[in-house]
This record gives sequence, C-alpha cells and structure tokens, in this order.
Amino acid sequence: MQPPPSFPLRSTRPTPWRPLSDAEWEALAPLLRSPTGRPPRDLRATWDGIFWIACSTLPWRALPERFGRPDSAHRALRRAAAARLLHRLLVRISPHPLVADGPLQAIGFFIARAFRRAFRIAPGGLRLAHHLGLATALPAHPRLLPDWGLSERLAAIAQQWHRAWLDRRARPQLVEMHLLTWLMERAAGTPRRWTTTG
Repeated sequence: MQPPPSFPLRSTRPTPWRPLSDAEWEALAPLLRSPTGRPPRDLRATWDGIFWIACSTLPWRALPERFGRPDSAHRALRRAAAARLLHRLLVRISPHPLVADGPLQAIGFFIARAFRRAFRIAPGGLRLAHHLGLATALPAHPRLLPDWGLSERLAAIAQQWHRAWLDRRARPQLVEMHLLTWLMERAAGTPRRWTTTG
C-alpha cells in the first residue's frame, strides 16, 4: 500500500459541539466497529460524549451523565485509537483524493479534536495527521513536533559513523558529536510543549 499524498497543513474550521445528526451517525457508525472489548451500551451517546469532551478543554470527569460514564467514553476512545480506527477517520476528513465529500466532513473538527485527545495511544498517528495536513489534530505547532525526515537522515549518518568507527577508518570529532546530538534532539520535537486540549 503506498502512502497517501502529503498535503499542506491547514486548520479545521472550529465548530461548537452539537449532537450528531442521523446522517452523520450513519456514516460514522460502520467505521467504529472495534475488534476488541465490549462495546458501550449506547455507542452513539458515547461518541457524542467523546466529541463533547474533545471540543472542550475539560477533564473526562466533567462529562455530563446523558453521555454515559466518563471512564466508558474514555475507554472507547482509547480502544478506537489503539485499533487505528481514528486513523481511518482522519483519512475520511482529509483532502485525500480518494475520499469523497460526505457527512463526516461536517464533523471533521470533532474527529480531529478527538484524535488529538488520544494521539499518544494512536501508533503512527502524529505522522499521519501531519502528512494529511490536519493541523487541528496535532498536539502542538508543527515546529514543536518530530521532524521525521531529519530523524531518518540522522539515523543514516549515525550508522555511517558507527561503521567507520568499527572499521577504525575515522573517529567523529567532539564538535561533530555535539552537532549530531543537537540535531537528534531537534528531530525528536518538544514533547513537553504538546497538549491534548486547547
């Protein structure tokens, strides 16, 4: 499978929370079938609650009772992230050429914010969100995120130096080592400045 084309970063237009319409739910429900765990009693109310939390800056314990228990909603989001269901939703709201405009475009802000709440659990999700150009799904400004191209180039340089060291052909100088260390720190981003809300 080839990777999707890369798109320039753009923010999804902020939308105040509202319950999902029937058309939006019909488009969303088939994509939420998690292969693990018992599903919540009322899946629609649970995802309305997830989107309610995602559009706010409040903690999970502030979730109103009409959406079910906060731990159930949080568990459903974690499972969706771990099973890469949120990845599929990100692709559906992206400007990807194979995705037709549909009802999910109207709740793109909700999906991006829900992904942002669970990005630490979603394997490879940050890179996908950045690649798809979904700035709203990112936990920080792009300059604070990992630079994947730089980290791949640095890994290649480090391997060359390691081979040269083993062959006793050359030894990196202290200045080069400091530069490599600084670049590796830059490639990793600044996780302490990332946020799931805001």
